[in-house]
Amino acid sequence: MGLFDQMMSSVNNIASAVGGAGGAAGLDASWTANRRVEIKPVESLEELKAAVNVSDPGQVAAYYVYAVMALTADKDTGIGMMKYLFADLEPFGRGFTEGGTNGGWDNYMNDRLKDDDYRWLPRAYFDGSVADNGFHPAQPLAVNLNYNQPNTDALNQQSLQQLGRLNIVYWVKSNAAGNQVNIELSKFDGSDRWYVTKGSVASALFYDQRAGLTAAAKAKLYT
Repeated sequence: MGLFDQMMSSVNNIASAVGGAGGAAGLDASWTANRRVEIKPVESLEELKAAVNVSDPGQVAAYYVYAVMALTADKDTGIGMMKYLFADLEPFGRGFTEGGTNGGWDNYMNDRLKDDDYRWLPRAYFDGSVADNGFHPAQPLAVNLNYNQPNTDALNQQSLQQLGRLNIVYWVKSNAAGNQVNIELSKFDGSDRWYVTKGSVASALFYDQRAGLTAAAKAKLYT
């Protein structure tokens, strides 16, 4: 069974694996619009590297949502994907660390991954993933990104001139109970590569939205 199939299936290998513990200068006009970004359902970190265009912040954002969903099938693969797309910032300096210490991983997600009542939550941010189909995404797999101009402008006012750090912010919306998650991305002087730089994105994608889960929908989650 492939990684993507495991994300949808009733086979939960994660439980045992985790154990008991406005148009800123430099932003392409196509990036500053609401976007539907299609994703290839990759099975490994190497496939992710080949699939994602890291010079496009929208692709980095969308594949990061996919990487968080991949945690629910294979924790190590998911974290590897997250670290490839993520960077820890030096808050008031020009430095950053590619991948950071954990790629945005939060230990509280161990409980989410072990419990099938929560494990489906990242799937709800994909296009066509709704209660009637047990939150199984439509094909081709896609994420709808909404451009957050106020947050983008605010971040660029703070860091663009002083630190050479260009930023863009999108938000994604869950089809379960409507939770919205901001995804902040940055690129640095001398590079065309974008990174997710908001550490709380991964945990926010696991925000409890079981209120959107009827008994009928729950029965379809992993079938």
